[in-house]
Amino acid sequence: MSIISITGGQWGDEGKGKIVDHLSANVDIVARYQGGANAGHTVYVKDRKIILHQVPSGILRDDCHCILGNGMVIDPVSLVEEINMLRQNGISVEGRIHIANTAHIVTPVHRAIDRASETNTAQKIGTTSRGIGPTYVDKYNRRGIRGHNLTDSDKLEEMVKKRLEDAITHGELYDLSAEDIEHEFPKFLECAKSISPMVTDTFKFMQGKLEVGANILIEGAQGTLLDIDHGTYPFVTSSNCSVGGIANGLGIPITAIDRRIGIFKAYTTRVGEGPFPTELFDETGSQLQETGGEFGATTGRPRRCGWFDGTLAGYSSRINGFTEIALTKLDVLDELDEIKICTAYEVDGQRTKHFSEVLHRLAEVTPIYESIPGWCEPTTDIEHFDELPARAERFIRILSDIMETPIKFVSTGPEREQLISR
Repeated sequence: MSIISITGGQWGDEGKGKIVDHLSANVDIVARYQGGANAGHTVYVKDRKIILHQVPSGILRDDCHCILGNGMVIDPVSLVEEINMLRQNGISVEGRIHIANTAHIVTPVHRAIDRASETNTAQKIGTTSRGIGPTYVDKYNRRGIRGHNLTDSDKLEEMVKKRLEDAITHGELYDLSAEDIEHEFPKFLECAKSISPMVTDTFKFMQGKLEVGANILIEGAQGTLLDIDHGTYPFVTSSNCSVGGIANGLGIPITAIDRRIGIFKAYTTRVGEGPFPTELFDETGSQLQETGGEFGATTGRPRRCGWFDGTLAGYSSRINGFTEIALTKLDVLDELDEIKICTAYEVDGQRTKHFSEVLHRLAEVTPIYESIPGWCEPTTDIEHFDELPARAERFIRILSDIMETPIKFVSTGPEREQLISR
């Protein structure tokens, strides 16, 4: 029996789906513990591009069970669309998707509140407008709709209508009317009924599997710097996407996790608003975006690109207690003559390597870089660490030293096979 967690170390989009897909070949369960349809995990299988939003990447492995944990917020409409996409690609889902009976449910009302809020408030966060934040708000206001409510269609309809009345009364919809939202109710109720057989006591299910020696892989969504507590607030998501969220989101204690794998890109990207110290606005930034295919899997928005931020990465590694690192998209740097690594920040004339010290004033910092020569040769067909160019090995070694954690995996392309491990 073993339990492995996979967590994004930056602002999300680090390539977690590919690493989960690789490691899920030897596990019985892949479990998600937070977030919802605002996530986007892209995996390439036999020239097919599969984008997953709520279903864990383990669904691509035969006989692997997938848990949508109690810390998630589940959108029934989006989930049904995703399940249909999987079936169209010849992937069996029957009896393999298990929704926590205490997970909270995203309704058309929550999505409308999210859209209205992002449009009408002065401070733009850059959310996906998928209703994630409002659903978590209802959770903590103790008025949420949960997985077990999907099994009673009449009661569920009453609850959604009541939530709509409350939203109108309290001005949460701004200039939207009930008619603007009610037309979405029939499809929502239909989809809720469709997935209701998947609702179960996932805690009991996982504990039962562990008792007979099952292996579990825990899949995070977003990244540590989007964590509601440890991220670049207020430009964050609404859940704990760091390792600390696992205990709450699945009921698995942190002490039970054998390996905590952090996923980092060989550079840094960010979607949405918020400060980004190493962001590039020149030709190199455009090259990273184009070569790396940096467009959001969920929204299609272009990702902002910049150099690897070691100050951020060191903080993230300590927050999560990573035991090993997977470095993705090394190949995107293959053609660069010079590569820069941020090793510290300067603010008010002082240098610091402590990200937490400037977390609340990140827009004011100036990154301090170490420059190294690029390797200027392809890495995409390399299968072993010792075959990497010497300068690429040096780059990897510098990053490992900054994070004080061994880099055990290096991805050199989008395909399933383009992964070096040691």
